[in-house]
Amino acid sequence: MSARTLAAAALAAVAAIVLTACGGGTAPDGPPTAPETLAAPEGTVLSANSTAQLGTVVIDGLGWTLYRFDDDTAQPPASNCAGDCATTWPPVLAEPGSPLTVEGVDQAAIGTITRQDGGVQLTIGGWPVYRYAADPAPGATDGHGVGGKWFAVTPTGGRAEAPAS
Repeated sequence: MSARTLAAAALAAVAAIVLTACGGGTAPDGPPTAPETLAAPEGTVLSANSTAQLGTVVIDGLGWTLYRFDDDTAQPPASNCAGDCATTWPPVLAEPGSPLTVEGVDQAAIGTITRQDGGVQLTIGGWPVYRYAADPAPGATDGHGVGGKWFAVTPTGGRAEAPAS
């Protein structure tokens, strides 16, 4: 086998591995399965989203509701959710230097903290923000009120509450 043929075979093998690793996968005879790691579109996207049950809450670029944790602190901003907590409540991480797009959220309310694990987590109004791994679909708010300490976050960093009728 020539060096050229060997190089072409190696390149094809690497391409197959990369393409397999990048795919989101599909469920048998069903729609694509959710990726293991939630990743927003290019850069970081935060938007205000009006809900009937909770008023205006913040969602990420994929439409997932973001939450705050009452055991965290806003002054100074600090996260107290790590290990198993961060598996159930994945922190919303920022890529330093990547673009940040906000819609309906005051850019001045957005900040970051460095987590104990070294990740850079977004904050809104000083509160670190998270997704809820058990939310069944974008726009769901199943994490609101969990344990009396987790609440959908508003564009100012506050707890979402049912709108007045």
